[in-house]
Amino acid sequence: MNKKKLNVTAIIFGLSTISFNAYSDHPSVAFGLESAGPINTISATPAPLGTIALGLRAEVINNDRFSTEQLVQFGATGQEGIHSVDRITSTSLSAAYGLSNDLTLSARLPYIERKNIRESETHDDEGEAHSHGNSSGFGDALLLANYRFYQADDLDISLLLGIKAPTGDTQVKDKNGERFETEFQPGTGAWDYLLGVALSQSYGPLAYHANMLYSETTEGSQHTEIGSSLSYNAAVTYRLQTHDHGSHQHTDDPLELKWDLSFEANGITRRENRLQGHLEDNSGGSTLFISPGIKVSANGFGGFISFSVPVIQRQKGQQTDIDNRIVAGISITL
Repeated sequence: MNKKKLNVTAIIFGLSTISFNAYSDHPSVAFGLESAGPINTISATPAPLGTIALGLRAEVINNDRFSTEQLVQFGATGQEGIHSVDRITSTSLSAAYGLSNDLTLSARLPYIERKNIRESETHDDEGEAHSHGNSSGFGDALLLANYRFYQADDLDISLLLGIKAPTGDTQVKDKNGERFETEFQPGTGAWDYLLGVALSQSYGPLAYHANMLYSETTEGSQHTEIGSSLSYNAAVTYRLQTHDHGSHQHTDDPLELKWDLSFEANGITRRENRLQGHLEDNSGGSTLFISPGIKVSANGFGGFISFSVPVIQRQKGQQTDIDNRIVAGISITL
């Protein structure tokens, strides 16, 4: 893989990695290139002028769900509306284009599924657990600009600017024909605005990456505002040296597989949701993941997989914790 394709695929991985899942009812909001570079951290390295990259990414969040007995007990103590979601799956198509050697524009469209949504209720002073079934549909489209404003000695620093448009479905109904609350809809019906910075430093096969990204949310459908968030990520990546013949290392052979190991810390803090101007107690919080992963690429094609486990979860109110997260995907550069 030549340097141009390597840089482009690094951006597709970054396109897939803006993580906003501060609590278990929300998938990551992902951006980046899907080959060389980190998997869950945004790289600061832009795509070369005129290059195009496409990526497909799947993310599965498995939650430590509440049991029916727990939801009934919540309802019996007057704690209504505490939710439990078994699993969230987000499948995203992303694309990136090198508008200049320092500016990359990228876009992402997700399809989001939530499995077995349940909540606590109180009826005649007794607790109940109501099952609402599954929610699925296209989520909101995201656009991101990655502008590299500093480059020296294998160090890149970039400004991140983005927007989330209310293109997703907000009318999905549960198995009883009732409209889901906005936090369980695929789309939010709101315009959100993104601002951040990314840094990448390489030392031969070893590289360090870090980024912070703030998302300012606005009120969307059903008078609901999903809480604003701050994501923070750091990664170490290492390119394995292969096909070594004496002093000749054939790392530029387009048919040779390139293997990249990554180890990341991925965190996010989110404010509480607002419903008709009032804060929702059982929303918001902070989560920090440790995420090892591996990527393989050759001749413009790439694939990756990452497994994340939470090491810190500080949820506000009563919320299900995340058990684990699996991220996998493929990419192609044109």
